Amino acid sequence: MPPTRRELARKAMIKADEVRDKFDISPESAVNVFDLCGERFEPRIIIRFTDIKSMEGLYLRQTPPEIWLGDRPLVRRVFNCAHELGHHVFGHGSTVDELTAEGESGRSFEPNEFLVDTFAGFLLMPRIAVLNAFARRAWKIEDANPQQFFVVSCSLGVGFETLASHSFFSLGLIGEAAYRQLINKPGLPAIRKVMLGDLAPARLLAVDTHQTLQSIDTEVGTGVLLPMGTVAEGKVLGDGVDTPRGRLFTAAAPGTARVFCPDGSWAAFIRVMQDKYHGLSQYRHFPREEGDEDDE
Repeated sequence: MPPTRRELARKAMIKADEVRDKFDISPESAVNVFDLCGERFEPRIIIRFTDIKSMEGLYLRQTPPEIWLGDRPLVRRVFNCAHELGHHVFGHGSTVDELTAEGESGRSFEPNEFLVDTFAGFLLMPRIAVLNAFARRAWKIEDANPQQFFVVSCSLGVGFETLASHSFFSLGLIGEAAYRQLINKPGLPAIRKVMLGDLAPARLLAVDTHQTLQSIDTEVGTGVLLPMGTVAEGKVLGDGVDTPRGRLFTAAAPGTARVFCPDGSWAAFIRVMQDKYHGLSQYRHFPREEGDEDDE
């Protein structure tokens, strides 16, 4: 008899916990899956950002192994990378995952795909990390509003709907009514509008002092909402504008910016990659010069 979804989900959760334990990643912390693959595994897993629009991701079982990520929004690339990493840690063969609509499988039920999808969710959003992210901000997940869910999704490096779906379907932390309200009612443009009014950008990353990652990835053109009074070194982030929610910057150029509160209470690094970056992951936030090749 083939395994049930419940059995596959448990297997995925255990494997995600094993990966976090192996690399000493706190169960309360977010994880940067690009850095995990490219810096922690041995042999390291080569991550390629590609311009292929018809593909979510591709895993190549070879030496060294490779993961290719299609031309998708950054938070989707994060989840897709974790999905392809699932193929690697479960010993699957090379595989291609074609483009699908958000939240749709695009195919009949396939145990291995369900397994690695669920693995990705538990790797990026383990129960303790999700609960900790809300608790650190003195929010209760069962009562959280869409803006709070958005901030927490940013802190975990995942999409808003991805966090809402995982919190309902896999973690059971919110009820169906709350889940339906989150995904059906506000929409990301409305969430950004509530947070920032007329200053709301088309893309937004919210970063606060409760972040568990010291290096946070984004793309050129994205608005970066930082704590009130934050100072940004260099020219990677444009001039900040004060808002009731914090200081709003725009990611202006590829590179790394140190951001900090002048009183020394908080600091982090914002790593900016080119919008729709194509190339090797380890070079994603390097300043580009004319004539640079994408891959090498």
